[in-house]
Amino acid sequence: MTELEQDMIIPRLILGSTSPYRKKLLASLGVTFTQMPPDTDERPNPGENAGSLALRLGASKAQSVADQLQNEANWICIGSDQVCHIEHRFYGKPGTAEQAALQLSAFSGRWVTFSTSLALIASDGQTFSAVEDYECRFRTLSSHEIDTYIKLDQPLDCAGSIKVEQAGVSLLCDTRGRDINSLYGLPLMLLSEALGSFSYSIFDFIKNS
Repeated sequence: MTELEQDMIIPRLILGSTSPYRKKLLASLGVTFTQMPPDTDERPNPGENAGSLALRLGASKAQSVADQLQNEANWICIGSDQVCHIEHRFYGKPGTAEQAALQLSAFSGRWVTFSTSLALIASDGQTFSAVEDYECRFRTLSSHEIDTYIKLDQPLDCAGSIKVEQAGVSLLCDTRGRDINSLYGLPLMLLSEALGSFSYSIFDFIKNS
């Protein structure tokens, strides 16, 4: 293999996540990738704001997977994390229906921000890190609507207790943001831009493209 041919080899894409939602979003682009679980402590640091927390956790996930690949070459690790918040209060994955109901009751009639980070680490030392905000305004929700929605969508593993790509969209009355995919959990427009900063096109990672 010539040096030029080696330079043209497209790196492996590695998604550092256990999330089936992020896996589905990345797969929707038609790219070839591998999913690996990161080892990350997701607890916020004292005084940390939502954007900083999302950035730190996304970068930590990418680095965790990169550390597992130190004996391999030619890869790009992707890390992402989402923080749901109203001003300085964070709302994580509810875990139980009771906590989900409390979260959605707190969101009723209010604007809620979902800050989603994207971090890339490449085997050649290149890095990228950024965060995108997507804002959602919730309708004034009755307890019956909240309980019925939770039973329907079971959003217990979703920050903010909502699956907007499913029935959760019916809880909203307005949104503000660039890329709806960032609300779903992975900012795909930002990913395309990030790969471009590494001198790749997203289409380079599509098999047989």
